[in-house]
Amino acid sequence: MVMTADPNKPDPSPPSLVASGSPWYVCFTKPRQEAVAVRKLEEQGYEVFLPTFVEWISGPKGWRTRRQAMFPRYGFVRCGRPGQSVAPIRSTPGVTGLVRFGFILATLDERTVAAIRSLVERLERTAQNRSTPFAAGDVVEIRDGPLKGLPGIVSAVAAERVIVLLSLLGREKPVAIPMAHVARSAGS
Repeated sequence: MVMTADPNKPDPSPPSLVASGSPWYVCFTKPRQEAVAVRKLEEQGYEVFLPTFVEWISGPKGWRTRRQAMFPRYGFVRCGRPGQSVAPIRSTPGVTGLVRFGFILATLDERTVAAIRSLVERLERTAQNRSTPFAAGDVVEIRDGPLKGLPGIVSAVAAERVIVLLSLLGREKPVAIPMAHVARSAGS
């Protein structure tokens, strides 16, 4: 709730809370509830865009992928029909509120949203073409086993192993290492 100069009297919703045209508003969600917010907003007739990407994560059983929000806790929403108010968004399950700058709601134009959509599509195509978290040329660090802590460069990738070029005794040596024992270097 935004307060006016009189701290005992809450500020009524500013006129910008009623949709005019179709700008994209920036929606702030509750932690890890982006999917709930999207579903509930769509049920109310809003158009919602939650940019996501696929990331590789290492777990006890090896590497796997998971879908991650590009902007955690943020999504974009706009009215799905003329005259639809954005006021109900604030009380939607999973939503904390709309991002504001004072009384002005944060908005994005269609060109900016299109650029984000294009980036999401490029990342999706790249993820579909990768069956492992590593590619030749990636800088990695050995995180387990007798070579733990050594940096290297991936030269080849197989289903369960990665061939890493390690600098040992002043020479580059290719070493086959289980994929679960390798992590991206913090600098890459």
